Formats: sequence, C-alpha cells, structure tokens
Amino acid sequence: MSSLYRKRGIFYYQGKDEDGNRFQKSLRTRERAEAKEKKEKLDERFSTDTPTTLTKLVEDYLEHRRRKRDRDELSERTVGSDEYVLPFFLDWAQEKYGTVFSDEIGDISFSAFKEKRLENVSPTTVGKDLRHIQSFFSHLRRKEVLSKDPLKSVEIPQPRRRQVVPNQQEFQALKEWLDKQIEEAEKPKRTHLLMKLACHTGMRLGEMAMMKWQRGPEDVGTGHARNYVYLTPEEQTLTIKFKRKLRVIPVGQIWNIFEQLKERREPSDTFVFSSPMTDSHLTVSTLCHNWKDEVKKVDALSRPYTSHSIRHGVVTHLLRQGVPVYKVGKIVGHSSEKITERYSHFIPDDLEDAMDLLG
Repeated sequence: MSSLYRKRGIFYYQGKDEDGNRFQKSLRTRERAEAKEKKEKLDERFSTDTPTTLTKLVEDYLEHRRRKRDRDELSERTVGSDEYVLPFFLDWAQEKYGTVFSDEIGDISFSAFKEKRLENVSPTTVGKDLRHIQSFFSHLRRKEVLSKDPLKSVEIPQPRRRQVVPNQQEFQALKEWLDKQIEEAEKPKRTHLLMKLACHTGMRLGEMAMMKWQRGPEDVGTGHARNYVYLTPEEQTLTIKFKRKLRVIPVGQIWNIFEQLKERREPSDTFVFSSPMTDSHLTVSTLCHNWKDEVKKVDALSRPYTSHSIRHGVVTHLLRQGVPVYKVGKIVGHSSEKITERYSHFIPDDLEDAMDLLG
C-alpha cells in the first residue's frame, strides 16, 4: 500500500520494494494534484516489477570490488576509495531524490553533484570521485543494467600530471646507498632488498607484494583479470601477469637479491615477501609504509621518492641509455608504447650528437 506525505513543502511517495522494505521517493513537486498523478504512475509501475534500487546496486558493486581485492586484482587503496566515494554519492542522491531506482539513474543531475562537491574539495579530488562513480556505471553497463554512461555529458576535472622523477645522480645515489646498507648489514633488511629490486626492475609495489618463490597451479593463462607473479629459479626469470598484461623478464644479473631473501624463507612460505602474521603476503600498504621509513634516510635525495617515482626513474634511466622504447615498455609492463613515450621529455635532446652522425 503506497501513500503520499509532505516534507518541507515537497510531496514524497512512500511504498515498498520487492523485499517488502519501505522506501521514500521525492516527487519533486509542491502541487497535490501533480503529486497524485505521479503517485498513480508509480503505483502502476511498481505493481508489476519493482526495479533494483541504487542502494542495492552500490552494495553489490562494493562486494564485487572487495572480492577482486581479496584476489589481488585491486589494491586496498582503490577499494577503500570506492567504499568512501560511492556511499557519499549515494547519501547525496537520497537526500536530493529519495530512493533512486535503476531506471531513474539517468535522471540524476551529476553536474549538480559535481558543483556541490567543488564547494568543499579541490577539482582534482572531484575528478577522482567522478572516475570512481564512472567505473561503477561501467560495471552496470556490462551487467546491462544501464544502456549508456550517465556521466557522458559531465566534464570530469583531470588531475594535474606532475610526475616526480629522480634525476640521474639521485637514482645512482639511491642504488649506491642501498648497496652500502646491504653489504654492511649482517642480515640485510627486507625493505632494502625490496627497494633494490625496484631500482633494477621497475616493478610495481603490488607486483612485488604478490611475488611467489615458484609457479603455483593457479598461475596460468592471460584471459582473465587475476594477477600473478612468480620466479622460475632454473631459468632465473620473473613471470609477471598484472593488469591483463603478461611479461617475462630475466633477473639473473640481480639473482643475489633473491638469494639473500631466500635466507629468510620459512619452509611454509609461498610468497617472497610473506607476512609473519598471515598465510599470505605483506600488504601493499605495509610495504609502502616500510619504504617511506627507509627512503627518508637517504640524504642524497631531494625528496623521499615513492616506489612509483622510482619506477619512473627506471624508465627514464633506460631511455637515457638508449634502450628502445618498446623494450623498456616490455620490461616494466606498460600497456602501450605511448605510455613509455611520455617519459621522453625527461631525456636531454642530444641533437648535436645526432647531427654529427650526418657528417
């Protein structure tokens, strides 16, 4: 049984969803006659099949994202952002529209949400929020809940791209500092060995976190979203399947890093960076925290570079040495050469040397 009620002069529709739960929906009118007309249309609509609510869609999506996180397909940080942004958006939508159903998502004014958000946070933050919401809608489109992107007409603020990359001297100084710490220590810190591995491979922190000592029975195939990373000791190679891209890189020249890490290995350890508290690996957030603690100690650096900055540093270092763009991209796992080419502006233009070749 549905009913009408008025709140702050606006008429609301009150009914029950498919599970028998009561819901309220703003009719966005102050006129009783218009409200009654809208009520009749809603009664007719809900008498056959009640559409899924936006609340239920968000809940299901977040559960889907958590499962992907548990399979190491998404980072804790990404899912944490989802868990903040989507409920925030949902609260705003409910306050403005009441209960929103799947076939009403296109009626939401995302420009109004964007403007409201800009009152309190920077355009960069708003852009991040809208991209999380856009990912949610992309999921709904794949599930055929939506037929088009509701955010298509909304201009999403783009982040200020400011890539912080260590210069050649800093990159070399960091490697020398790590070598010194490792050589002088009776038992080198795992974080120092991880940092050295990052400097010599350009691996992502998430890739290093899930790295296994050897291939597991589930570590096969590329036609799925699950990630895996494992060592092949007999060949001294590292197989990395991350973000749907597979690469195999030789690591014989730095195999001593794995030999030193192996000295810490317990018989039951599956992962190179196993957690002493769980049966799994150390989380990315833990590795990131440990990295920050150590990189601050390197006096030769102008700032405490993150692992991602060092990844950029590896790319620019290889490009400076004349390694072809496509090879650099294969080593670090870029999805296309265009991404690798973004770093070319960090390389000095040695036009004089090029002209000398022409005589």
